[in-house]
Amino acid sequence: MEKQNKDLLTLEERLQYAAESRASSPEAAVRMVRKFSGIPAGYFFCGGEDLNAMNELTGKFWDHPSVDVDTYHGFSQTFRLAILYDTACRMRDQPETILSGEDSCNPCRLVWSAATVNAVILLGLMLLDHAKGRGKNKDIYHCMRMTLGQYLDALAEFISEKEGKPGTSRTDFRLFVQSFLKSHDGSSPLGEALADILRRYIAARQEFGRVDHILRCMDALSCCLEKQGGMQADSARRFREVLGKYCPGLDGRKLMEEGGGYPDPYGHYLALAGEYPEDTPDPGSEGLAPRAVRSQVFLPGYDWSPQSLSALAAQTPFGDFRELLEKNICGERMAHAMNEMNAAVAYLYTLWVEPYLPVEEDLFQL
Repeated sequence: MEKQNKDLLTLEERLQYAAESRASSPEAAVRMVRKFSGIPAGYFFCGGEDLNAMNELTGKFWDHPSVDVDTYHGFSQTFRLAILYDTACRMRDQPETILSGEDSCNPCRLVWSAATVNAVILLGLMLLDHAKGRGKNKDIYHCMRMTLGQYLDALAEFISEKEGKPGTSRTDFRLFVQSFLKSHDGSSPLGEALADILRRYIAARQEFGRVDHILRCMDALSCCLEKQGGMQADSARRFREVLGKYCPGLDGRKLMEEGGGYPDPYGHYLALAGEYPEDTPDPGSEGLAPRAVRSQVFLPGYDWSPQSLSALAAQTPFGDFRELLEKNICGERMAHAMNEMNAAVAYLYTLWVEPYLPVEEDLFQL
């Protein structure tokens, strides 16, 4: 898939349309959504980095026969395939847990795999860049300049058109809209509503980002001690093996190599582990550089349950790190944060993926 560069939005047009919605009527709003659905997927990527990141997250589905990268609605199928794949993997790897209902009762479990969740969040960030006029396609920009209410009404009509008659999808969407508008202003710009959803996700992610930061510092310290040799090398190596099984891709070695050598690596990484930034980036800020928050909001695919994290903490040979990690493991806070993240991801999927999916209930061979 290649990033598209046609129909560029000029500076004059950005200034002209910056403060107004292009949906002058309900019919115009439906036409804009219909056109949005048919835009080639490549137009939505705001640079090669976005394209590469999405390819890493969902690229294995791009060549599936049901996917059409020449249209947004065809490309949206990759997200449904990813969800089906996640479900199949969970059934394969944890059949007893899922069938018993224990899996759905875990309050610290992502609604889908980390890769799928990260892909949906990336889509939201890309659309927000377009809403700010940072993209290069007029039709995406104009659609994202609608008010939230205009967009929701247009989606409901668009869903009805796809079904050809009133159906359960439209009814379900109307019920969603009624619930969603209880906490969101329908007269606000669509881009601001999107920014609010992403803010909610990013704020909640802090709870897990802090733990991930501590784990990376522990891994970096283990790498350093193992490299130095001596009495602590063996225990550091064994703990790195434990971390590698629990947190694949943690890559503390990269953090160690970036920092160089330290006279007191234990003290350095302990201090670093306690310095996780509390300020969260605001994706809706006009002063924020394009694509600035991408790497800061993706969540690693660990087991985030407090029980598993506590078991991991108990295995560390570093007492101060164990204490710091245990202080940041709070089941109540983590459950609330995960609920916020799952809600935000579900909103993004319901507003920008599900309405554009094909109506047919296809069976996919994954």
